[in-house]
Amino acid sequence: MSSITKILFVKNPLIKRYSYSVLRPSQFWIYLTIYIAVVALLLFINYSSYKTKTGADKNEEFYNNVYYQLIVLQVITLWIWAAINSKSALTTELSDKTYDFFRLLPLSAMQKTTGILLGRNLLPILFAAINVILTLVFGFLGKRSISLQLQVILLLISSSLFINTLALLSSSTTVKKRGKTSIIVWILFLFFAGPLLLRFIFLPTHQPFGKNNEVEIYPVKFYNIEIPILLFITLVCLYMSLWNILGILRKFTFETEPIFSRKGAFLYLLGYEFIVIGLFMPHLSDKTIYPFWLVSLIPVVFTPVGSIKSYDHYLECCGLRGGHSDTGKSMTSILFLNSNLTLAVGLFFVWVIFSVLMAMIGKADPSRYIFNIVIIFSFYFFLLLLLELYVVYNPIYNKIAILLVFLTILYLFLPLLLYFTLDIPSLCFYSPIGFFAQIIEPFEGKYFVNYTSILIVNAILCVIPACLISKRYFYILALRRKM
Repeated sequence: MSSITKILFVKNPLIKRYSYSVLRPSQFWIYLTIYIAVVALLLFINYSSYKTKTGADKNEEFYNNVYYQLIVLQVITLWIWAAINSKSALTTELSDKTYDFFRLLPLSAMQKTTGILLGRNLLPILFAAINVILTLVFGFLGKRSISLQLQVILLLISSSLFINTLALLSSSTTVKKRGKTSIIVWILFLFFAGPLLLRFIFLPTHQPFGKNNEVEIYPVKFYNIEIPILLFITLVCLYMSLWNILGILRKFTFETEPIFSRKGAFLYLLGYEFIVIGLFMPHLSDKTIYPFWLVSLIPVVFTPVGSIKSYDHYLECCGLRGGHSDTGKSMTSILFLNSNLTLAVGLFFVWVIFSVLMAMIGKADPSRYIFNIVIIFSFYFFLLLLLELYVVYNPIYNKIAILLVFLTILYLFLPLLLYFTLDIPSLCFYSPIGFFAQIIEPFEGKYFVNYTSILIVNAILCVIPACLISKRYFYILALRRKM
């Protein structure tokens, strides 16, 4: 056993505990046999194909085929097998009725995190290490450059870290809710991975990969700085993995707290905007302003969901200040400052700053984009009110989420349905989806759209939810005064 392995086992008893389970001979030989069989079958199939071919470059083709297939095997091992292990770690503790023991272990949150990620994945890591050696050997034989092989290995490591930490973060949320789905975390995956996928939209089609333009040197323009595409994706994966780890540490340390703290929500948004702006900046024009708005708005919509404070948090934060004042004025202000609404509006304000700056740089029409921002905010605020309705009324009506999801679906899709049914294009603008589709790519044809009416409709829709939320806020303040 190497010195590094000894340190991991001594410093982290969770890894030692999991090793007794996953590395015991009664099951280890089964996984080892399957792995050897898969690699042997892969080599046999490629060698059989190799024997039937002719040509001077058939040796190089054989080695390259095996090289890429080993990479696929590595992806299956680290992205699928390891991710399943990471996600099932805490749910297994829960089903085995050992989760309370796990919570009381005298280990730090970081030790628990590394213990699960490494301990539960000892077998995938072992086979992945063997795969790396085989991949390097066949890569060299296939005349793959050292630069490409190193970048591929780094990409596999960083992406595996991202996927496994996200899986563990999802698992910790599931445990907290005792078996409920972790859909919030997987929705957040959409904008965690967004900057990774966004770049490929702008890849120039006239520069295909080839011998003179290998993938390891293919440039990505990030703030007009050319970075190899594999290296860029690796760095973004590492950055996103850092936020996943912070979320896991927060869940292990403060189980009743949301994934994001209020400060963390703003910091994450700033980092996300930095990445997205860097990708759009080299291609910025009047035509790319609104696609930038759409992509950069994604975390503004979903981060409040990951930062949502519960009804009990509201009672607690009011109680912390209520003892210092007899008037309740301080409680009102502290409730307002700790409200989910103020956090979400603050995030939207940050987005507005970046959006206006990008629109000014892209030389878009100021009157147009400022009015569009106001309309977008009206859509956004109504959805926020629905989210806050869930927070303040869930203690009374535990099935209210079903009604609110139904209302959200109606709000998003009913105008589109009426547009297709009645063939009145202007109706689709009353849906956030239709409005964004129109500003990104205006519809053909002549028709009249009164954008002021969209604001009026959204304002009317906000009245009832705002009144209901205010009623519950006043109830929280009155309840705290009686305590």
